[in-house]
Amino acid sequence: MQPNWENQTIWTGDNLDIMRGMNSESIDLIYLDPPFKSNANHAAPIGSKAAGAEFKDTWTLQGINITWLDLIEAKHARLWRVIQAAMTDNDKSYLIYIAARLLEMHRLLKSTGSIYLHCDPTMSHYLKLVMDAVFGRGNFRNEIIWY
Repeated sequence: MQPNWENQTIWTGDNLDIMRGMNSESIDLIYLDPPFKSNANHAAPIGSKAAGAEFKDTWTLQGINITWLDLIEAKHARLWRVIQAAMTDNDKSYLIYIAARLLEMHRLLKSTGSIYLHCDPTMSHYLKLVMDAVFGRGNFRNEIIWY
């Protein structure tokens, strides 16, 4: 399907809201660089070009949209099992947040497309299982580790 947006468009805001307005199977490549689950709040230093920019990287089930969890439980049994295997509610809330977005990315990605997920070792093992549940285990091609 043809994209209903211009190439090289830059959006700001929650990518879930933006992706929901995009045509299915219209993207060749996705690079995802989500929060790393550092359990800290971050702000750009005063005086930097990004001064004033900030985001929370703390996770609780109270901060998760319950409709995401209901959707995952009702329609994505493998993904639901991965999330339930997480050790803490903090981990589960992070995975629910990411899973909701990965499900949208799966809808947007062309069958010939690729997705790259940038993460750190904090949750990489869980994220691999989430990706397998969403995109299919057989679609995993490689892991890139930089030092």
